[in-house]
Amino acid sequence: MQQTGRCPNCGSPVTFGQRFCGGCGGQLSTGCAYCGTPFSPGVRFCANCGAPVGGAAPPQQPGWGAPPPGGPQQPGWGAPPPGGPQQPGWGAPQQQPGWGAQPQAWGTPPRRAQQSSNRPLLLVLLVVLLLGLGGIVYWRWGDQLLGLVPSSSGAADTTGPVISNTSVTTGAISVIITWSTDELASSQVEYGLTSDYGTTTLLENDPASATSIGLIDHSMELPDLDPETLYHYRVKSKDEAGNQSESAGATFETEAVPVE
Repeated sequence: MQQTGRCPNCGSPVTFGQRFCGGCGGQLSTGCAYCGTPFSPGVRFCANCGAPVGGAAPPQQPGWGAPPPGGPQQPGWGAPPPGGPQQPGWGAPQQQPGWGAQPQAWGTPPRRAQQSSNRPLLLVLLVVLLLGLGGIVYWRWGDQLLGLVPSSSGAADTTGPVISNTSVTTGAISVIITWSTDELASSQVEYGLTSDYGTTTLLENDPASATSIGLIDHSMELPDLDPETLYHYRVKSKDEAGNQSESAGATFETEAVPVE
């Protein structure tokens, strides 16, 4: 018995194996477009694969090469789950060293510890050197430097310089007299054949003047003296405030004229 059905286009009766509809002339499907299974006219779905006769794609099932329509993509179907981390086998493989890219750097290498510095030793040596130089300067010129320092008391200076270390270097017709003071002061000598002196040198190194700040170590020459003669003398010094001091009287004797 022949199987019959109706044309899916116009509804005219058709028999199995008929290629064209006798009513509308439309071509009739005689087999499943997807799996090739023959089916009777009027059948709406393939009995083998379930594909609709109208030509729409059959619903894909897991294991047919693609995930079901609208369903979540599972591992092994070519892509990772939505929002999930990409794992091996879900797409592109993880890049390994030797596959065209270099492994990431492990970071900059740690800096080497700097070698210990000799700076502390150099600083100690510098301090020792400065202290030594300061001691030498104070030992040689300390009195002069202290004389340059103004008094911080604010009281008026009424004390004259202290005179010390008076000495005479004699010659036949001249002598050199030296002495020291405890502050910057002027230089002057009185001398003569008696204790009344009679002759006074010019005032030199006066700190009250604009030409000198005074001296601590003084030296003055007395010229035009008589050979082998006894002279009386005393030295005088005056500080910046005008306070004058005089040494005690003393004597010296000139030497004889050398015989040529």
